[in-house]
Amino acid sequence: MIKNIEKIISSLKKAHADAWIIVDYENKNKTLVQFLGNKMLTRKIFLVFPSLGKPYIICHSIDTVFLNCKEITDDYDLHIYHSWQEMLEIERNDFSSYSRVMMDISENGLLPRISLADYGSVEFIKSLGKEIISSGDILQEFSAVYSSRAHELQLKACENTIKIKDEAFKLIAKLINEKGSASEYEIQKFICDRFHECGMVYDDPAIVAIGPNASNPHYGPSKEQFSLIHEGDVVLIDMWAKMDDPEGVYADITWMGYVGEGVPPEVEERFQILKKAIDLDLEFLERELPKRRVEGYEVDDIGRNYISKMGYGDYFTHRTGHNIAVDVSPHGPGVNIDNYESHDTREIVDGVTFSLEPGIYAPDFGMRSETDVYIKDRKPYPVGGRQDKVIPILKLLKK
Repeated sequence: MIKNIEKIISSLKKAHADAWIIVDYENKNKTLVQFLGNKMLTRKIFLVFPSLGKPYIICHSIDTVFLNCKEITDDYDLHIYHSWQEMLEIERNDFSSYSRVMMDISENGLLPRISLADYGSVEFIKSLGKEIISSGDILQEFSAVYSSRAHELQLKACENTIKIKDEAFKLIAKLINEKGSASEYEIQKFICDRFHECGMVYDDPAIVAIGPNASNPHYGPSKEQFSLIHEGDVVLIDMWAKMDDPEGVYADITWMGYVGEGVPPEVEERFQILKKAIDLDLEFLERELPKRRVEGYEVDDIGRNYISKMGYGDYFTHRTGHNIAVDVSPHGPGVNIDNYESHDTREIVDGVTFSLEPGIYAPDFGMRSETDVYIKDRKPYPVGGRQDKVIPILKLLKK
């Protein structure tokens, strides 16, 4: 039996949709591969889950050599075409009873990770008089909700990452005490080496940035280009990695430090604005999730509006957070906390994780605070630690 078929049917009924139509070519849609397996499919294919009746596949005769087998035909009927004219005619006939269908599209194409249905297929089905809505919520269930084992791996990754973060700030203090400076690059390399020692992997190296460098959210030092960290610098460390396991889930955190034995009031005050923005996001989730459907854009509005109210809206230049899932990147395919780069109307559901990472990227110095939030039993659980105050880095030498 098809895994999670009940969940698909429930989602279709909830959206008042007659079918979920997945269109693909050469296994580009990972969700289709989840259902059918990684088979050698070389022609255009439709995988259709109707709200009533048996799911079916519209496929070319050449591809039946891999699809006409018991493991497939037990779960799906095959509707076979030879020519393109036949394919369009099958679509007309098969979809004739549908009024409203889900396809892998996003509103105005704003969510590329789910905009997998090609323009021509969408337009043809629309020409048949069908209303097409986004399958974003269903896709999330199959791409961003992960197992309890994956969650355990996530917690391990977070534990390791927080520990390495502490070591990195202490190394900055040690190097400055010994030789008067530390380079962004050597701290980055230390973090990456420690990740490997802990059995972790990542897609890109950590960000270690001081002052104006940190005002570029994706600045990263390199062997050829970096700045030296000195006393009086504001230091941002953004680091992400996962356990080297097929079910590994990223830890993705950002912490702030100041190279001194104390932190100047103007630095701490700006950080506290970011901390309060995250607090407000979490309070909103705790209050609203048990009561209703909550969508990603709503959470972005909460923290962003507070930062704007405090006078820094022009310096918050990206979404509040991104999905984290079992993926090669910390930027997963599920709901983002976003009403800035896009209007993310996907539901925040149990079993997903996302970052909360508001930032203030002013010309004098950049600042970001980031934790990861896991949703369970309609409650938000920060799993990436929470920073309460800017770290006075030189004070670490006395501990």
